[in-house]
Amino acid sequence: MILILSLGRTGSLPIYAENIVKNFKILNHEFYASKFRVNKHKHNFSIKETITYRGKLSFVINTIFVLPVLIIKLLPKIVRTYDVLYLPYKHFWDLPFIFLFKTFHKKVIFTAHDGILHKGERNWFTQLMNNYRLKHADEVIFLTNYARNNVVKELGINPAYEIIPHPIINNNYVKIKGNSQTKNLLFLGRIDKYKGVELLLESVLEIEDDFEKLIIAGKSQYDIKYKAHEKIEVQDKYLSEKEIGELLTWADVLVIPYTEATQSGVISLGIYAELPMVCTKVGGLKEQLLEDECFWCEPNKESIAEAISKSLSDIDKRKNIAAKLKKKKSLLSWKIISLKLENNIIQIKNYGS
Repeated sequence: MILILSLGRTGSLPIYAENIVKNFKILNHEFYASKFRVNKHKHNFSIKETITYRGKLSFVINTIFVLPVLIIKLLPKIVRTYDVLYLPYKHFWDLPFIFLFKTFHKKVIFTAHDGILHKGERNWFTQLMNNYRLKHADEVIFLTNYARNNVVKELGINPAYEIIPHPIINNNYVKIKGNSQTKNLLFLGRIDKYKGVELLLESVLEIEDDFEKLIIAGKSQYDIKYKAHEKIEVQDKYLSEKEIGELLTWADVLVIPYTEATQSGVISLGIYAELPMVCTKVGGLKEQLLEDECFWCEPNKESIAEAISKSLSDIDKRKNIAAKLKKKKSLLSWKIISLKLENNIIQIKNYGS
């Protein structure tokens, strides 16, 4: 039996975990998720909810009092029943479970969305914890070759691995646009320093006459000094799936102005919405989109501004990109990616058993 821990509360990672697992066909598993997760859905598999935490104070209290109870509850099954621990993403509470599974000679598989943490996420302790996961996993699932190569080069960690890309993130609230006469720009997702929001703001001020409106939507993880502008709207909050779908429907171009990236879940949303994107040529983004599937640019003000202007003026290329994205999303469905991951877990489970 496989133990799957999805203890995150916000963002796209808990959604990623649930969508992956709901498409498993063979594996016998138990799936534990945070009782406090923002987006909850009914699935064709059982979800065992557990209390985690909602903030800094509850993190301290519940790590001291709740986490040990969860460990004690699962310990008999770790010893006798579970064969593999699968971690679909990192979480502070997964470390003791990795330790216990390795102590009892059980397998650990970890999906590393980011092997080397980004600016704003990274400090010596969080990176040390991530290194522990990378070193002690029997296999690491990387989403891009770039992420894997970066771990080997920068950290000197070379785990057994498989490259399994991020599936397309479905959103039932998205309505695919036909021919649009508007010129709306969208930045979407949690805002960290590496996401390039300041760079985007500088860029659009160079081309104020070229667009109608820019919405920056997502919870900021640091203090950003936004300047009031009649064409720029900021929605600094965690977004529901409905809000995300409505924003993707509203937009004509999705802008990804990152200064570094191993991959982007927002690109997966853009592919699902068949929405032309402006992307910087950084990290693993070029593994997610081909040269002719995006308006590419360098991570600087002038290049981003030029690419945005072109994306809004070149209607024929926008239509061509939208058609390519429609075809691409059929190749990155949850069923296809989940089957590949499931087969991989089965191989690891059976190896040496």
